[in-house]
Amino acid sequence: MHWGVGFASSRPCVVDLSWNQSISFFGWWAGSEEPFSFYGDIIAFPLQDYGGIMAGLGSDPWWKKTLYLTGGALLAAAAYLLHELLVIRKQQELDSKDAIILHQFARPNNGVPSLSPFCLKMETYLRMADLPYQNYFGGKLSAQGKMPWIEYNNEKVSGTEFIIDFLEEKLGVNLNKNLGPHERAVSRAVTKMVEEHFYWTLAYCQWVDNLNETRKMLSLSGGGPFSNLLRWVVCHITKGIVKREMHGHGIGRFSEEEIYMLMEKDMRSLAGLLEVDYGMISGCLGM
Repeated sequence: MHWGVGFASSRPCVVDLSWNQSISFFGWWAGSEEPFSFYGDIIAFPLQDYGGIMAGLGSDPWWKKTLYLTGGALLAAAAYLLHELLVIRKQQELDSKDAIILHQFARPNNGVPSLSPFCLKMETYLRMADLPYQNYFGGKLSAQGKMPWIEYNNEKVSGTEFIIDFLEEKLGVNLNKNLGPHERAVSRAVTKMVEEHFYWTLAYCQWVDNLNETRKMLSLSGGGPFSNLLRWVVCHITKGIVKREMHGHGIGRFSEEEIYMLMEKDMRSLAGLLEVDYGMISGCLGM
């Protein structure tokens, strides 16, 4: 089996894929307004079914074969860079005047609106508030390194809570306007339980325990013939990030059984709240 070595970054990137003696780079921020800093992890990944490539290049020394493959990889990287530049040009053409542009991750392959709970939350909010918006799946993170984020009248806002506050102030929408002080307090407590606790159990289930299933759903644009390899790399990078962040949060220091026990408790709490609310509605309607 042949192995590839790569430099992995969490930012959007250009990929220079090469085999054996050469090194590939996964980590370039095209069109960023920030000073570029090259950071990430050195990774190795198996290259299955590629053994015939080196053999097919004849009896030339390994360094010549590597040179051929590196040249091909550079062409592939140039093609990917061209794609990214076209994406940036398209993004620059977006006009956010009196229009909400929602930047989020690409749609999964299985029809689910998003693999990101926060992207799903933001788009659901816009639909519930009946606010017209445009989706943009360019993959560029906000200045804070977050997704989703919006543009409105050339203002950029990230973080779902801050986005909702911003839209309430600018457009006068408020889904909680009929709630009393106690109900608002309960709403915030439940929101924080879901976003700061329950979310991490979902992240564990999605990116650690069931990574192969997640990889099948992941959609990457511009990968071309390297889409499967890119999915493999992105998923394993994300798995490492999730595990580190869970450990920093504290919940990742528990066993798998304990993490799922915490998930179940949160789900039962949410089910209890929904049951109470449904009971109140049913009583009001005489059902």
